[in-house]
Amino acid sequence: MIKLKNGYGIISDGKSFTLVQNAIQVSKDGVKTEIKKQISFHSTSSSALQGYSNCVMADLVSNFDMDLKYVLEAIDELKREIKVYE
Repeated sequence: MIKLKNGYGIISDGKSFTLVQNAIQVSKDGVKTEIKKQISFHSTSSSALQGYSNCVMADLVSNFDMDLKYVLEAIDELKREIKVYE
C-alpha cells in the first residue's frame, strides 16, 4: 500500500490500483471498526495519484471558503507532494 496524506492510500492487486480512504464503520451494535473505504479504481498508478489529487481538492473546497490564489497554492503543494511518488 502507498500511504498518502489526509487518510488516503493506494492499494494494488497486481493488475489495477484502488484509491482508498481511512474510515470508521459503526455496526448496529455500536462497535467501531477502522476500514479502507474504496474511492475509485485505476489502471495506472499515475491515474490513481490524479484521483487522489482530485479528492483532496474536493475535500478542501467543500470544507473552506477560499479565494483563487489559495486554491492555486494548494494545487501547487499537491503537485509537489505527488511528484515525490512518481
